[in-house]
Amino acid sequence: ETITTEPSMSFMTYGFVDYEGDTEYNCPRLPVRLMIFAGVCMGICVCGLVGNGIIMWFLGFHRKQNPFTVYILNLAVADFSLLLIFFLLLSLILILIAFCLYNLVSFYLDFVVIVEFLCHFFDLSSLGLLAAISVERCISVL
Repeated sequence: ETITTEPSMSFMTYGFVDYEGDTEYNCPRLPVRLMIFAGVCMGICVCGLVGNGIIMWFLGFHRKQNPFTVYILNLAVADFSLLLIFFLLLSLILILIAFCLYNLVSFYLDFVVIVEFLCHFFDLSSLGLLAAISVERCISVL
């Protein structure tokens, strides 16, 4: 049917056209460098989680508490929590990409926004504890 009022719409058809046969769905992949980088970061996270877990186990259950060990124990807890969050974020993005679950990316972005506060909190508490340990050690030397 021809519409003569607007020249851009002079040929108009009714019904729908099936374009699904013409398009092919390909799942986009990350570059190999980024996959290797994520794997190295996850390995570092696992090593840090194991190390901080051993420190928490040793200082929490097998050592007499004094002010210095309490600082170190709190520092280990803050670092363990931060590494756990980074590990979860990396593993979640790799799972989303590996299984081509791009419909869950909005969930991942919401998760990142929520977890961002915890990352800042644990990072700043770790830095604050390091500063407190340094000041206390310097004062004890004087």
